[in-house]
Amino acid sequence: MYKTPIHVLLVEDSPSDASLFCRIFSLSHQDGWQLIHVERLEDAIDLCKDFRFDVVLLDLSLPDSDGLDTVIDFHRAEPDIPIVVLTGSNDEELSLQALAKGAQDYLVKDQITSQLLIRAIRYAIERGELFKQLKDSERRFRGIFDQTFQFMALLTPEGIIVEINQTALEFSGAKPEDFVGLLLWETKCWNYSRETQEWLKIAIDDAALGQFVRYEVEVRDAFDRRVWIDFSLKPLTEEKGNVILLIAEGRDISDRQRAEAEIIKNLEKERELNQLKSSFISMVSHEFRNPLTTIGVYAEMLQNYSNNFTEENKNQFGEQIQNAIARMVKLLDEILLLSKNEAGKLQYQPAPLNLEKFCRDLVEKFQITNSQHEITFSCQGECKSVEMDEVLLEHIFTNLLSNAIKYSPEGGNIWLDLNCDNGWGTFRVIDQGIGIPLWDQQRLFETFQRGSNVDGIQGTGLGLAIVKNCVDLHQGKIQIESEVNMGTIVTVTLPLMP
Repeated sequence: MYKTPIHVLLVEDSPSDASLFCRIFSLSHQDGWQLIHVERLEDAIDLCKDFRFDVVLLDLSLPDSDGLDTVIDFHRAEPDIPIVVLTGSNDEELSLQALAKGAQDYLVKDQITSQLLIRAIRYAIERGELFKQLKDSERRFRGIFDQTFQFMALLTPEGIIVEINQTALEFSGAKPEDFVGLLLWETKCWNYSRETQEWLKIAIDDAALGQFVRYEVEVRDAFDRRVWIDFSLKPLTEEKGNVILLIAEGRDISDRQRAEAEIIKNLEKERELNQLKSSFISMVSHEFRNPLTTIGVYAEMLQNYSNNFTEENKNQFGEQIQNAIARMVKLLDEILLLSKNEAGKLQYQPAPLNLEKFCRDLVEKFQITNSQHEITFSCQGECKSVEMDEVLLEHIFTNLLSNAIKYSPEGGNIWLDLNCDNGWGTFRVIDQGIGIPLWDQQRLFETFQRGSNVDGIQGTGLGLAIVKNCVDLHQGKIQIESEVNMGTIVTVTLPLMP
């Protein structure tokens, strides 16, 4: 197990001591062993550059070096050559300190025998080889430990960090001293949440009892962002089964979490689309059936029994048919408008507009066709010269006024108030109708949603969805205040200029 031949370097400035060592060495009768002697540390280091020695016998007191520095300087220059320190009988304490600095053994000069010298050389070589293997093993461990893509740390069974790898340090934006010696749950990555810290303490206690722990948990990264990791604790036991270390591992799974969230979101969206599709089919079936039935009935009466009716009756039948057609056209227009908005083709196109006149004309048009309600318009501020999208405005207030009329009793009053101030127009549509239950108000702007108290009043649930889309395109706001049987106030706030 020993190398043959063995090359020994003696670094000793005392001629008598050097002569003694050479004599003892020659008496050892070790075939193939070779001893080379130098007097200075500098010469020893230079010689090691050109010749490979198996061990060095090093005196601590040399012309160019003294004490522990002699060991330190040689070990720094030649870390792989085992050192046997040569010392006097009164320097044993110094020799022990030299062992802590990298020496493998020491010999007291006046106690050296041939047998002791050979044993010390062989022991130093064996110990040096063992240390080299340990260093190589540590180097391999450190390479794997630091280069793995996972976050890794070694903990005591109590949770104190002993080692942490480079991946974890880069993730947390910290240095080793920010972790080593600390309890894991007290570090920056984990201390954002008391609940998470308590969970980690329990997990470490379980792992210290020999259990394998694995869980998906949130930690903080170098930018204080919450990041999901797949975290595990593996107990490392000795021969008797006692846990001596915990191996903590973590892997960033934020991308997977986001992908899962996106899948869930898409599934929810698909479910909503299916529900909308079902609602759409149901609504269209209902809303088209009634006017089609009306058209069919009156058309059949005019066709088969025309001679039985007066001209006034026929005009009434024709008016009913026209009204039914108008309802169907309106429904188709609403569906097409929503579809256009979903496709991103409904655009905000502002142009110069007399807003006061626009509102007044709209109210007059509604008043002509709805004589059973009193519709009042009022205006405050300078509203005659603005720049807004007239088409979107018509969609907004046609729907709001239609709703106010539809859900108000005959003879009820309806108001459209306009106030222009500081670049904003505030519109209020007020009615004294049936109102909207509080629990329905949260979803009024969703497609096909209607109040639960509308009973048999016709409607599609598309109007307020259209209003909300048009208000958003204007970069405005809409707010609804309502109380059952007391009426509704819809407030729309829109910029008067782009």
